[in-house]
Amino acid sequence: MSTLPCQPLPSGSITGRFRTTADADLVVAQSDHGILKVAIIEDHPVITSRTPEREQVLDVEDATTVTDGTWHSFALTVGEEGTKFYLDGYLAFCGTATIFLGSLEATSVDIAEGVTEVTDVAIHESVLTDEEALAYAPVATPLVQFAGNHLSDFDTRRVGTLISGTAYTRFRVRGIGQGGTMLSAGAGDVERLKVSIDATELTYAVLTQEGEWRSWSCSGDWADGEWHDVVVRAGEGAIDLYVDGFREARIPGQAFFGDITGIDSIMIGQDIHGSRLFGEVSKAAIYPTPLTEGQIKRLSHVSPLPTHALFDRGLEGSISYRIPSLLALPSGVVIAGADQRTTIANDSPNDINFVIRRSEDGGLTWDDVQTVLKYPGEGADGASVIDSCTVYDSETGVVHCLIDHFPGGIGQPNNEHGVGMDDKGHLLLFDAEGKDYVLLDDGSVVTRDGEATDYTVSDDGTVTHHGKPGGNIYLKDGVDPDQTLLTARTSYLVHITSEDEGKTWSQPKFLNSSLKEDWMAFLGTSPGTGLQLRRGKHKGRLVIPVYYSGDITKHFSAAVIFSDDHGATWKRGASPNDGRVYNGDTLDSRTLDNDEASTHESTLLELPDGRLLVLMRNQHPSGRVGQAFSDDGGETWGDVSYHDDLTEIFSQPNAIEVPGVDGEPVYVFANASQLMPYRGNGVLRLSKDRGATWPVSRTFNPGHYVYQSMTWLPSNEIGLLWENEWQGLYFTRIPLSWFD
Repeated sequence: MSTLPCQPLPSGSITGRFRTTADADLVVAQSDHGILKVAIIEDHPVITSRTPEREQVLDVEDATTVTDGTWHSFALTVGEEGTKFYLDGYLAFCGTATIFLGSLEATSVDIAEGVTEVTDVAIHESVLTDEEALAYAPVATPLVQFAGNHLSDFDTRRVGTLISGTAYTRFRVRGIGQGGTMLSAGAGDVERLKVSIDATELTYAVLTQEGEWRSWSCSGDWADGEWHDVVVRAGEGAIDLYVDGFREARIPGQAFFGDITGIDSIMIGQDIHGSRLFGEVSKAAIYPTPLTEGQIKRLSHVSPLPTHALFDRGLEGSISYRIPSLLALPSGVVIAGADQRTTIANDSPNDINFVIRRSEDGGLTWDDVQTVLKYPGEGADGASVIDSCTVYDSETGVVHCLIDHFPGGIGQPNNEHGVGMDDKGHLLLFDAEGKDYVLLDDGSVVTRDGEATDYTVSDDGTVTHHGKPGGNIYLKDGVDPDQTLLTARTSYLVHITSEDEGKTWSQPKFLNSSLKEDWMAFLGTSPGTGLQLRRGKHKGRLVIPVYYSGDITKHFSAAVIFSDDHGATWKRGASPNDGRVYNGDTLDSRTLDNDEASTHESTLLELPDGRLLVLMRNQHPSGRVGQAFSDDGGETWGDVSYHDDLTEIFSQPNAIEVPGVDGEPVYVFANASQLMPYRGNGVLRLSKDRGATWPVSRTFNPGHYVYQSMTWLPSNEIGLLWENEWQGLYFTRIPLSWFD
């Protein structure tokens, strides 16, 4: 390695270019105080920063095409917002750590030499903006460019050997609904490869050596007379189709020019027989490798979206953060909530706290992490809260948060049937002999018959018996030698409120006595956000999506809970599964035994006519999001159907209303839309016809992407808090112009 002298800057940026075909360290700054390193590990970038106080590993696992032997650019920035890593001009990942050269007292940076080439390394005193990082990224170099409507024989032979790579064309048609062939390749007088467009579809097709036409298509209206960039990327066993820098489809199966026998012509703007596109192709190029996401966006001059890491592994010493909830208030305050998974990344059973970060300027800057709810225990034995769902009451100015609670060692897979409370709203307790008790509001404990006992319980669940420690009611059975009393081993819905925009929060109130039935094992929120109804006879009602299990604990039904008195009391409505006819059977949510008919986490929209639309996660073989409508504010529901426009891979959905035109609202729906095989391909979709269709879509993150929560910001942008399942939660501001 060579060495570049540097100043121990507290913040700043490092930029450079590299090319490699193997794993290697690219740039390394280290000292007795720690390390800051950009490396290629298992064919993708990994950024490690470590001091005695904090370690962060940014695993850019979705950037899987960088060991291709071609040049790539990088930029690493560290400042008040944390660490950001840009690949080929666009943000590839970010984190909350602020470890830079000054943290290490580093005076030099080592730079790789040899087989792995690293060049143009520079250290900047400033933290580069998204736009500045993009300016340091050169456009990818093609193998060939089209100077006319066909390639020369020499260039055709070079392209004809490629079994993976990227083809790029920029085109427009002469009028709406016209189309034709943009790129074509042939052998003799037989067309063997083509990229074509019509009024409804973009298609890439290859006639392979086996004599079989293989085709990959995506739907969309790009034959509209406007200029569009089309990219076909062949690699990693798939064809990716991009339009204007955004991936429209990733389809398994791979074929490229090298899969054609005897290729001798490659044309643009027409097929090999001379049938021309009803339009024109202004430029085209072929690249010898699958371009990265950043390189493709660079071709189309896509504007970066500002993204900020709010919660990620290592922050506050926690191993993981998951399950976002995001709420913007009229004042400009934004509240971002998360599960803080302290020692292991799993769902409950686990030690999970509810934490928030607040922004007082519409999401531009954020306060430190605030712990709102914390229960005792550690790891898989710990008590937990999980899956926050928030809603703002505009009539009272109160923020409401509903969240699930499990005692230690208990989670959705193993909780028992039952309410866990008496009909007056008091927690039920039991001792080692199975004797039942009731916890009163003042912390005293009585028997089920109302007789006084010597037990008392503090607000955090600590038990005192005859003046001596008696364990904690929320702990796992058997972990505390002083154990005396425990809560029922089931799930609980907990309600907390804030009257000062999230600065302080009320003590938790358990709601099971009014919402849960003895035949239910699990009753919990659908995380994200609820609604306050603004129209109709139920105007002002607070509505929170939930789901629950019945006699058979592995099958679930969606529903809502609602409050007509500003959260003082809550009721549960019927499920769309109650009375539903499915495959000739009439269903009941209590006795549901059909996984295909199960409905899980959901999201809600209020339509202009006052109806509620619920969009539901499910296991239906259609692979589409379930939906139903309510005419009475969520108390009952109509038939369940599955929307053709909304793909479903068994992951949480989220939807919000944003301002429309002429009083007609626009709805935005987001979910992880494709198994890759991990949950990913986060897509946002627009509906301008009250949810009847969702024709406009944008791929926000084509790689790892799971849960999300959206809100409408004072800046007239969508605020999106989204998660990479293991790394953390990230906040992005998205203007409606992003949807073009």
